Amino acid sequence: MSEQKLFFNDLKAKRESQNISLEEISDFTKIDIRFLVAIEDGDFECLPSVYMRLFLRSYCNYISADAEQALNDYEFYTIGSKTESKTFSIPREPEDIDSSIDEKELNLPQVPTAKIITIAITVIALILTFFLISSIDSDSTPNNTSRILNEKESLEELETVEYSSLPNTSLLTNLDFNTENMISGNNRYIVASAPFTFRVEALAKTKINVNSGSIIKNKIMEPGQIEVFPIDDKISYDFWSAQHIKCSLNDIDLTEFFGGEDNLIRGWFTTNDLLLNYNFYKQSL
Repeated sequence: MSEQKLFFNDLKAKRESQNISLEEISDFTKIDIRFLVAIEDGDFECLPSVYMRLFLRSYCNYISADAEQALNDYEFYTIGSKTESKTFSIPREPEDIDSSIDEKELNLPQVPTAKIITIAITVIALILTFFLISSIDSDSTPNNTSRILNEKESLEELETVEYSSLPNTSLLTNLDFNTENMISGNNRYIVASAPFTFRVEALAKTKINVNSGSIIKNKIMEPGQIEVFPIDDKISYDFWSAQHIKCSLNDIDLTEFFGGEDNLIRGWFTTNDLLLNYNFYKQSL
């Protein structure tokens, strides 16, 4: 047991023997450096186990360590720790309490009936007065309400975004994603759990090509149209313009990743490593 408790120290020693820094691993894998430090310190409580296993595998692959052995050691170490530290106590049932209470023992104050009636009449009068005043105020300010509505409509018109127009209605193909036109390649780990759902909403007339395995749609989308794709293992997607669409994975808004530039997007997401890939391309008109 003691040797397996030190498996993360062996991983750290292997990394250091190759002169590999944590910053280098973080830059390549996109794993926050504090989680890499946690792996080497044996601090596995900072993340749910599903993500810690994912990060541990990526870490081991980068330093050419045996990922499967490390995962087995991790399981043995964490399960053993939790098993030893768990203690259970069974709450005692409260003793039966005699719920029968003599009303005389409560010594409740006696309120005269006449006083109760007076209070009720006063409350009713206040309620009627309130509704009367509210009615007078609403009748005297119809123009104000109309003006407020008009101002709100004007603001909504000012906030309307002008989207780029679709140059043609030919469907997306691999020819649209020429490597010479690639702007950048990106990837991010997504903190999400099954079941996975990919949602696409068209903000303007646009083209999409999405393949989730069970559903394939290469089509033109009209503004306001929504498509939802369940993901089993992997989903790949092509979009004519990041400006034309709003995407989410489960309840995670992908706008901060895709941005709002008028560029092509090609990417994919795999459920086994929770890695979202998205690459930007210049449009070839």
